[in-house]
Amino acid sequence: MDKLILSRKGFDSSSGYGYSPYDPKTGNYIVLPIPEDKEKSRGFKYNELLLEDNYLEGMDAKNLRELIEDPLMGYSRKTLKIINDAIAHYDPVLGKSPWLTNGPAFGAFGQSESAAGHLRNHQVKEGSIFLFFSRFKPMKNRVHPLDPRGAWTEGAYYIYGWLKVGKVIDKSNKDELPALVREEHPHGSDEDFLRRENNTLYLAADKLFDNMDIPGCGYFPKLTNELLLSSELHKNKPSIWKVPSFFNEDDYRPTYLNVDKKLEERWLLCPDNEEFCFVQSTGRGQEYVSNLKDKSSQWLRSLFLNGDTF
Repeated sequence: MDKLILSRKGFDSSSGYGYSPYDPKTGNYIVLPIPEDKEKSRGFKYNELLLEDNYLEGMDAKNLRELIEDPLMGYSRKTLKIINDAIAHYDPVLGKSPWLTNGPAFGAFGQSESAAGHLRNHQVKEGSIFLFFSRFKPMKNRVHPLDPRGAWTEGAYYIYGWLKVGKVIDKSNKDELPALVREEHPHGSDEDFLRRENNTLYLAADKLFDNMDIPGCGYFPKLTNELLLSSELHKNKPSIWKVPSFFNEDDYRPTYLNVDKKLEERWLLCPDNEEFCFVQSTGRGQEYVSNLKDKSSQWLRSLFLNGDTF
């Protein structure tokens, strides 16, 4: 059976010591790749990833390093220090990024270590679909003084992109990796397959759905309510999500959120709308694997049929 994976990516409290920025006024956003030690990785420095002019309204930054250094973004000294000594781990690559003028533009996602083992053990293969999400925090001057929580000042989790798996590459078939992915992806080199345990790449399919003209990977143009995971009733706790209630059914409950002895304390049906439920997500879970069939497939398609989303 194909799988639907909610995959956490981008800056967080331990990888980057902050969150990716967005403008709640327009819905525009930028996903910040996590920092990785220069000695252990290759790729772009933050000042080498060049930004579209004024992509976030009022932003003067020309590259990701300048963006992070901009006081309007509110990043800590700890963040500023770490990005000066790091390579940007640009992954996943979901085609051409709308906020960058350069950078890779193919479709590939890499994973390794225990997270890659988790995906393999749950049969994530050709036909499975990743929905990538991250925690986004509003720009400093986008919060109305009469509604300080209205723009999620603590940040909120949004789905921002997707990738349908067209091919899985691991150590056994790494010679089949396209040259461009081998050269530019942070999991693509021969050294990565030697150094990273369970190193795996998921290459994008040509199309997401057979009967819809949507590419096999991409970025949603804007962050909208349909893409919001965090519960609006729990704005001081973005890790509490509001999701369709079928996710709490045995056939669809995602990994990490399906431990029997914690189900009652982790899941709660929305009292005012039984089509949705609340769930307390895990602190460090990366890959939440669910089944892709019937209800989840219909919900997935709905994300692309909404005019405000795609």
